[in-house]
Amino acid sequence: MPAGLRSVVRVLIIVIPLMLPLQVNAQAPGYADITYPQSGEAIFGLVTIEGSADHPSFVSYELSFAHQPNPEDTWFPIMGPIQTPVSEGRLGIWDTTGITDGTYQLRLRVWLKNGIALEAFVQELRIRNTIPTETPTAIMQVAIPSPSPPTLTPTPRPTPLTPSFSDGRPYVMRIFFTGAILGGAGLILLGGYLFARRSMSLRWAKLRMRRIHWRSERERGKRRREQ
Repeated sequence: MPAGLRSVVRVLIIVIPLMLPLQVNAQAPGYADITYPQSGEAIFGLVTIEGSADHPSFVSYELSFAHQPNPEDTWFPIMGPIQTPVSEGRLGIWDTTGITDGTYQLRLRVWLKNGIALEAFVQELRIRNTIPTETPTAIMQVAIPSPSPPTLTPTPRPTPLTPSFSDGRPYVMRIFFTGAILGGAGLILLGGYLFARRSMSLRWAKLRMRRIHWRSERERGKRRREQ
């Protein structure tokens, strides 16, 4: 491989990983999980959020909530960043007493050393601090408050359901950026190849001119000797 092309390849190996989006929301069950509360559950008061936020490259995790639906992708922090990993334990306490009753969603985000964020979501959480809690169905177990003021304790734990995950970034934009990066890399490789090829052509041309000049001088020397 020509020296010029080899240098271009080395530069691309270093530059291309830096050009790719670092903060890619990945799905990794077991590393970013919310096991409680569950999707569709009615909650009130202080809610204990349980699950896992652990990874070999763990840096920190954070919890946040948002209205549902959430067209503007606006999230409100619950706690974090927490720099201590959690494996199948308590992630934090969510105080819902100051939140208006309604439907919300919960998000766990685990940050890694390479800048990637693993995310887990719980959808359709119904906060019921002032509205009477619905009668529990056969699928979800919901605590019914007594006539006395509700105590600030977590609701009973239902059977765990598989938490939902979300990509969090438009797929089309990701394809666009990837295509642009690969296209740019291809142009750089092509330019390096053409540059190296031109350099080699110039070297061969110089060598041929020297060889022709040497033959010409040799012929002249023979003619002089013959005379």
